[in-house]
Amino acid sequence: MQILIPDSWLREYLQTDAKPKDIQKALSLCGPSVERLHQRGTEFIYDIEVTTNRVDMMSVYGIAREAVAILPRFNFQTKLLSDPFITKLSFKTANSVNYLTVKVDPNLCQRFSAILIKNVSIKSSPDWLVKKLELVGMRGLNNVIDISNLLMHELGQPIHTFDYDKIASHTMVLRESRAGELLTTLDTKTHKLPGGDIVIEDGSKKLIDMCGIMGGLNSAVDEHTKNVLLFVQTYEPVHIRRTSMSLAHRTNAAVLFEKDLPIESVLPTMEKSIQLFKQLTGGQPEPITIDILNEKPHSKTVTASPDFINSRLGINLTVNEINTILSSLGFTPQVPWWRKNDIMIPEDIVEEVARIYGYHNLPSQLMSGDLPTNRSNESEFYWVSRIKSSLKYWGFTETYTYSLTPIDTGLKLKNPLLSEWSYLRTSLSHSQVISENLGRVKELNLFEIANVYIPRKNDLPIEELHLVISTTNSDFLKFKGVIEALQTELGTNFQFEIATHPTYLSCEINLAKILPIATGLRKFTPISKFSPIIEDINVALNTKYDTLINQIKKISPLIKQIDLIDKYGDKLTLRLSFHSDSKQLSSEDIAPLRKKLISLSNQT
Repeated sequence: MQILIPDSWLREYLQTDAKPKDIQKALSLCGPSVERLHQRGTEFIYDIEVTTNRVDMMSVYGIAREAVAILPRFNFQTKLLSDPFITKLSFKTANSVNYLTVKVDPNLCQRFSAILIKNVSIKSSPDWLVKKLELVGMRGLNNVIDISNLLMHELGQPIHTFDYDKIASHTMVLRESRAGELLTTLDTKTHKLPGGDIVIEDGSKKLIDMCGIMGGLNSAVDEHTKNVLLFVQTYEPVHIRRTSMSLAHRTNAAVLFEKDLPIESVLPTMEKSIQLFKQLTGGQPEPITIDILNEKPHSKTVTASPDFINSRLGINLTVNEINTILSSLGFTPQVPWWRKNDIMIPEDIVEEVARIYGYHNLPSQLMSGDLPTNRSNESEFYWVSRIKSSLKYWGFTETYTYSLTPIDTGLKLKNPLLSEWSYLRTSLSHSQVISENLGRVKELNLFEIANVYIPRKNDLPIEELHLVISTTNSDFLKFKGVIEALQTELGTNFQFEIATHPTYLSCEINLAKILPIATGLRKFTPISKFSPIIEDINVALNTKYDTLINQIKKISPLIKQIDLIDKYGDKLTLRLSFHSDSKQLSSEDIAPLRKKLISLSNQT
């Protein structure tokens, strides 16, 4: 996930003497990768790539918390100014409240929290808030929506707001959707739900929220809103991911929720939201927040001994050095609550020690031991590599094409990213590649080795490895010779068929059937003591070339080799080699065979 973090916003939580470029370098070496450092006037903005397992870093405060552990390793004075997740709550919590009736499926929502804020004033946000949002690529809309966007970017916990008076009977039922239900979201798009999505319906049975992704338009806050229901939750991540992908509806909230956010972040985010609502909207919050916990807070311990850590890093850190590194990351020594879904095994502890110590500080050592031997010539990898090498040296270029196709021949995807790429291919083709590149080069000679997907009823498709070879050279015999040479390489005379297209020739071969019988063994024939007699004949090609060659070979076993020398129209010049292993042939031995050849030539 890419996030933008303004330097001034980061320093609201981080006190350090490090310059922006110093922070960029240090973080990139030991933690989140700062891809770019943008400068907008006097402001620096960090463009950071966060790996998908580190949802705890997908916020301003998350990056500040990492920087506190990393920057001292580079001799910068650094400390965390405050921790928004350690705060005294200004409200009480209860499982039920008099202003909202709630029913929650515990399998879909780990924590459901909401509070009513009355008499809010909807207006434009102050300049400082709008500026912060603009620096991270968002635009200010109004004070209520902007508070939601601000806190999601600052704390990494999405929040949502409802117009309280639009919720029928002030009732919420959080459940799974039924297939075919409709919901129009805040962006005015109407979605037909596939079923199994986390939704909320109100007292009139209408859907008002597609949870974790986007709220419903029918419950949205607008300029007439007076009472706001502030809503902070965590959801079952698999449902969020499935709905987001099936509807092709990706939002920042969905990206965070599908990473399994910790329940501990909910109430501190609620507290800061309430304070901002009071400050920016003049609203008055109810004294009690509804807080339904379907997952109990718990501590977590993962054990990794100093010997285990050092043996895997190839260094000799002391117990104190390891403790210093881990304590800077919040290990006390239990796993910090914001890493409970990330730190799972001892090797995860090793990784944390390694990155803060610095991968660049670890000793370098060349690989020891014997070099790997060649792959077995019985493996699929060996033969695929051999085919690729052969075709490369014969002048062909490898291509990679999409596994998806617009042609309705195979298995259709339920959630294609693009409607024109909806089906899994059942064959390989270079038609599009050639049509897009025809005329750019003199000649195209292409090949591809990839899987095709053969549909099966009530089951996953069969994956078969295929090879397709294509050329824009119209010389049919030359192309056929390439396929026959491939037969020789694989040691098997597989059947093939060359397809003739308006602008190119192609041949598709089912490698799944051929590779298991491919062999590198060759039959050795000793060189004869007797020299051959070689003669050329001219024949008309009135049948298939293979048929003609077989007819010639049937005339006599003394005809050992037949080569095509020239072709003019339908006239072929063939060079025949007559040979015997037992004696030297004479002209008299060849004479009767020559008559049969002349007779065959006249027939064709």
